[in-house]
Amino acid sequence: MNKKMTFIGIGSKLALISLPYFILAILVMFRDPQFLKLDFINYTLITWAGYAWIGIGIVFYIATVIVFLADFKKGLLVTRGTFNLCRNPIYASFIVFFFPGIALVFQSGMILSMALVLYLNFKLSIHGEDIVLEREFGEAYKTYRKRVNNIVPFPRFRNK
Repeated sequence: MNKKMTFIGIGSKLALISLPYFILAILVMFRDPQFLKLDFINYTLITWAGYAWIGIGIVFYIATVIVFLADFKKGLLVTRGTFNLCRNPIYASFIVFFFPGIALVFQSGMILSMALVLYLNFKLSIHGEDIVLEREFGEAYKTYRKRVNNIVPFPRFRNK
């Protein structure tokens, strides 16, 4: 187990674990483009919704990277900007925005399933990051973890 948080976090692990499924999904889509096709919704409406979702994801990702690069270099617990909405906004960019948006544009259940596989791998792998951050930042991270969602970039609404 790492003693300090690494710049990449679990990103490379997620990519390696998810890669075989992604390759299989792409092969299935090329072999049978109609497999898990989401063509039951108005094409124009769903396509534009997908582009909008991808656009939101791009803005979300850029905002995340800017804050992350500034604060990580200083050794700070990153809690501002998009990190105030979820603890893992870089992963959320892909799981919540990019893959679902691309799935809408191409009306592809296979691409949507990639988001699900990535999410499941994320849930199985994130514990190590949590342990390192709790060890490094102590009570500040525990408080942050209780206050902010793990992957869903929406504020928590709780009674105090």
